[in-house]
Amino acid sequence: MNPIKFFSKKLSKFLKSIDTITTKLLTLVLFTITIPLMVIGNVSTDIINQSTHENSNIQLELNKKILEEKNSTEINELRLLAQNILEKISNARSRGKGILKELQKSNDLDFCTLIARDDNFRIKSAQPDKVSSYNIHRIVNIAFLGEVFSSREKIDDDLYNIVAIPVFTGNNKISSVLLVGKSLKKSLIPKEIKNLTNATVIFYKADNDKASIINSNSNIYPSSLKIDKGAYFDGMQINNPDEFTLAAIPIKDYFNKIIGYYYIGIPKNEFIMTGDSNIKSMGIIAIISLIAAIFIAAIFARTITDPILRLVDAAESIALGDLDHEVLIRGNDEMAQLALTFNQMSVNLKKQEHLRDNFVATLTHDLKVPMLAENQTVTYLLKGAYGDISEEQRDVLELIKSTNNSSLEMIGTLLEVYRYDSGNVRLFESEFDVVDLLKDAVSQIKSLADDRKIQININSNEERIFVKADKREIKRVLHNIISNSINNGIHRGFINCYIELVKEKRIYKPVFDTDSYTTLSKTLDLSNNVIISVEDNGIGIAREDISLLFQRFALSKGRKPSGAGLGLYYSYQVIIQHNGNVWAESSEKGGSVFKFTLPVIKA
Repeated sequence: MNPIKFFSKKLSKFLKSIDTITTKLLTLVLFTITIPLMVIGNVSTDIINQSTHENSNIQLELNKKILEEKNSTEINELRLLAQNILEKISNARSRGKGILKELQKSNDLDFCTLIARDDNFRIKSAQPDKVSSYNIHRIVNIAFLGEVFSSREKIDDDLYNIVAIPVFTGNNKISSVLLVGKSLKKSLIPKEIKNLTNATVIFYKADNDKASIINSNSNIYPSSLKIDKGAYFDGMQINNPDEFTLAAIPIKDYFNKIIGYYYIGIPKNEFIMTGDSNIKSMGIIAIISLIAAIFIAAIFARTITDPILRLVDAAESIALGDLDHEVLIRGNDEMAQLALTFNQMSVNLKKQEHLRDNFVATLTHDLKVPMLAENQTVTYLLKGAYGDISEEQRDVLELIKSTNNSSLEMIGTLLEVYRYDSGNVRLFESEFDVVDLLKDAVSQIKSLADDRKIQININSNEERIFVKADKREIKRVLHNIISNSINNGIHRGFINCYIELVKEKRIYKPVFDTDSYTTLSKTLDLSNNVIISVEDNGIGIAREDISLLFQRFALSKGRKPSGAGLGLYYSYQVIIQHNGNVWAESSEKGGSVFKFTLPVIKA
C-alpha cells in the first residue's frame, strides 16, 4: 500500500474522530487551564487584590447601612419633633407667628409654619418666602389629603428634611398643615460616621456638570465647595483617588426623583498589604500569559464560533421572513448536524406558511363572502322584496341578521389579529383630533348603551388634542373597549370617558393593594402623551383573570363574553404598534377602568 495514501487515510480518520464540539471544547479548556498553571505565582497577587477589595467592599457596605439607619433616624426624629410642636400649638391659646418663630428657633429649624388654603385652594402661609417652592405645594396638597408626609426635598439650592402633618378640627376636617423643615447642611450624620468608622461622607447636588457640596466631613471636599466636571467629578460621581468608594448613592424625594447624592469613601492606606514589590513583575507575567492564552483560545474557539455565527445570521434572516436562507457548514460534528436540521426546519416553515396563507384565503372567501351575501338576502327579505312577511318572521330574520353581523365582526377581528401576528402590519397614519374621534365613536355605539339605560359621559382637559396615528385602528380600539364596558355594565349605570393631555413630566405607578389590582406591571412616563380612560361601574374583573385580560382568546369568568376573546388582544396589538401603552384596573368592589396612551404631536 502506498505510504502516502496510508498516512492520509489515518490522518483523515483521526481528524474525523476529533471533529466534534466536545473534543474542541476539551482542547480549549486544556489550553486555557494549562497556560495559567505556568504562571501560578500570579495567584498570590490576585488573592491580595481580591482580599483588599472584599475587605473594602465590606467596610463600604457597613458604612452604607449605618448611613441608611442614621438617615431613617434623622427623619423619624424630625417627625417626632413635628408631632411635639403640633401638640404645643394645639395647647397654646394662639397659633400666631410668635409661637411658630419661637419653636423654629428653639429647635434649630429652617422653617416651621402652619399652612392653610382659601376657597380657591391657594396656599397661605405664615412664611410665604419659605414655602413658595413647587415641591412644597405638592407636599402640602398630599398632607391636605390626610397623609403625614416625611421625606427629603429640594428647595431652591438646598436639600431639606421635610415633615408635613395635617391639622384636624373638632369635626375631623383638615383646617391646615404644619410644615417643618431642616436643611441637610445642619445634619450631624457625616461627623457621627467620621467619629465612628473614619469614613468620608458627603451630601452633594449634581447640576449642570457641577457638584455643590451640601454637607461633608472631608477636608478635601468641604461644605459649600463647588466642583466642576473633570478628574474629581464626572458629572454624577465625586472621585477621590486616595479612597475606595461606592457608586454615587442617589437621594430621592417623595416622588422618587433624584435630588442629590451621597458619597461614601474610606482611605486606601488602611487596606494596603505587604507584597507590593512583587506586584509589578507578577503583573507583567500575568499580562504576557493572558495574551498567550487568549491567542491560543481564539484559534480553537473560532472553529466553534464561526458556525454559530452563521446559524445566528440564518435565524435572523428567517425572523425577517427570508425562509429560503440555508446554512452551509461542513464537517461531521454536532454543529453540522444542527445546520442540516435548521435547513429542514426552514423547509417545514415554508410549508406551514403556505398552509396558513391557504387557510386565510379559504376563511376569507368561504366564510366572509357567503355571509355577506346571506346578510344582503336577509335585508331584502326584511324590506319585503320577496313578498310580505309576518311579525314573527321579521323577528326571526332580525335575529339572523344580528347573529350574522356578530359573526362577520368576529371574522374581521380574527383576520386583523392574524395580520398583526404575522407582522404584516401597515399603519395609515394621519393627524387627527382624538377628542373628536372619541365623540364620533361614542355616537356610533350609543344605541347599545341606550338599550340598557347606560349613560356615557365624555370629559377632556383640552378642547382639541392632535395625534398622529391610524385613525381607523384607534377608532376600532375605542369601539372594542366602550362596547366591552357596555356589555359588562349594570342597568342604568354609567360609563365615563376621560381624555387628558399630559404636557409636563408625570410618572404613573401601578396600584396594588387588598382591593385594587391592574394589568400594568411597570412605571410609565406619561410626558407628552394623551391618556384615554374608559371607566364603568359594572361587575368588574376577577383578580385571578386580570393578568390574562389582553391575551388571545382570554375570557373572564365573571364578565359576559362578547366574542371570541380577541377584541382586547387586538386592541393591545394596535396600541403597542403605535408606541403606546394599554392596561386595565379593577377592584373587589366592582367597576373597571381601561386606559391607553398615545404620543401627541409636539408643537
